[in-house]
Amino acid sequence: MSNGLLADDLWTLTIVTVFVVLAVLPTLIALIRGADEILLIMLVNALCCATVIGWPAALVMAIKWPRKHPRPAQPRHVQSSLPRIQNQHTRRVIRGQIE
Repeated sequence: MSNGLLADDLWTLTIVTVFVVLAVLPTLIALIRGADEILLIMLVNALCCATVIGWPAALVMAIKWPRKHPRPAQPRHVQSSLPRIQNQHTRRVIRGQIE
C-alpha cells in the first residue's frame, strides 16, 4: 500500500512541477533573452497566467520584446570593387632622403 502511495505522490509532484514550469515559462524566456521591460512581462505573467489570453500574451511579449543589449551585427565579407594599389611606384624614405 505504501508503494502505491509513493508512486501517486511522485506523479502528483511531477505534474505540479510541469504546470509550474509552464506557468513561469514566459518569465524564464524573458530573463534568458534579456528582454526590455522584464518586470512588465513578469507582471502580466503573474496576474494573467490563469486566463486564456494572459499567458499567451506574456509568452509573445517574452519572445518578441526587444532586447536591452541587441546582438552585434555579423560583419559581412564585402569585396571592394576598387582596384588594388600597385606597388610599382612606391618610394622609400631612408634617413630623410627619397629613393
